[in-house]
Amino acid sequence: MASVINKFLRNCVTKVTNKEQPLTVVLGNEGGDMDSIVGSIYLAFLLDLTNKWNIVNPVPAVNFPLEDLALRNDVVKLFQEVGIDASLLMSVQEGQSPDRYIDLAALDAGVYLYDHNKLAGDQAVFESKVVGIVDHHADEKRCDYLSHHRRIIKTVGSACTIVAEGYQVSEVDVPCPVLLDAPIILDTVNFDLSQRKATPEDIAMHQWLCRRIEDESYDTQAIYNKLIRWKHDVLSLTVTENLRRDYKKFDFLSSFKKSVIVTGTSSVPCSCQQFEAKYGVQEIVVKTVKFMQERKLDVLIFAFAGKVGGKHSRDLAFCAKPEILEVLSPFIADSSDGVVFSLITESSTKDKNYSYVSYSLSDPTVSRKRLVPVLQKFLAEGGARSVL
Repeated sequence: MASVINKFLRNCVTKVTNKEQPLTVVLGNEGGDMDSIVGSIYLAFLLDLTNKWNIVNPVPAVNFPLEDLALRNDVVKLFQEVGIDASLLMSVQEGQSPDRYIDLAALDAGVYLYDHNKLAGDQAVFESKVVGIVDHHADEKRCDYLSHHRRIIKTVGSACTIVAEGYQVSEVDVPCPVLLDAPIILDTVNFDLSQRKATPEDIAMHQWLCRRIEDESYDTQAIYNKLIRWKHDVLSLTVTENLRRDYKKFDFLSSFKKSVIVTGTSSVPCSCQQFEAKYGVQEIVVKTVKFMQERKLDVLIFAFAGKVGGKHSRDLAFCAKPEILEVLSPFIADSSDGVVFSLITESSTKDKNYSYVSYSLSDPTVSRKRLVPVLQKFLAEGGARSVL
């Protein structure tokens, strides 16, 4: 059944090459994790098969340079295992693959946002071209002109769950259901309720997909173990590659600075202690500052997720100029919501222009997805930290 997906992707490349009009790009988020990549393909495929959403020529696209796909070991290996031809992926960022580049402006393409509901700052010019949203992050209250069936934002563990619901209600066959199920298993930590990610909808759609998988040996725990092993294999990458691997940028309005704090966030699937032990704190600081300067960031936040002593852990590290860290310090110090930040490491550049500080969190369920809206609200309004 992977051949069905490959045929669809091949047709999408032809449509872009031939500059077919109208064109609708189903666009994943900047982080480009498995949920974002796989879900954008399946959403585009669904939109192409049914007239329910009245979308013409939907094509999926990633939102990072295609050369960075190699940094996403879990996606690469999953595609190889099920037989998806990754060379057929296309991106809205040109990078080093101009033949797989989708120029949104030149093609006058519509945009269907998937796994995010607000365009990144440098893509905001295309907001008027947004024709639909499917997402599971905090609602940014954008594109409210869309009808309810074109603007679906639900609190679920995986955005692929919403896509699977679309197949279910449309009574459309899911090609290669193992592939669509994988991000749901991974994002919900194999439906571990203690991690506060899985919802009844995630569980229901996983079970619905399982009934379509013709493999009696299909073992969800074994699949999760394999996926998480692939995902956590990041310590062979460089510091900079880890920064790029799952990166998102946010422009946070700050009542403290009376301006915007340009914030980069990099999700790293290992513990902070492992990361610092592997690369050394000074190497991390030097490479992070260079990364920040290239992207004109005020602060870079590492969101670590790994295991310490066999137990799930969450850590955060901040790299910024001292005056920016001073703005963030009340957020870090406020434990009124029960989440305590415990210091791991403090360091700085030799000239003291940038500081680096890392913390372990008392609650191992605090993900980047939960952190971002709480930090955004705190910076904009001040006061006590909202519940993480």
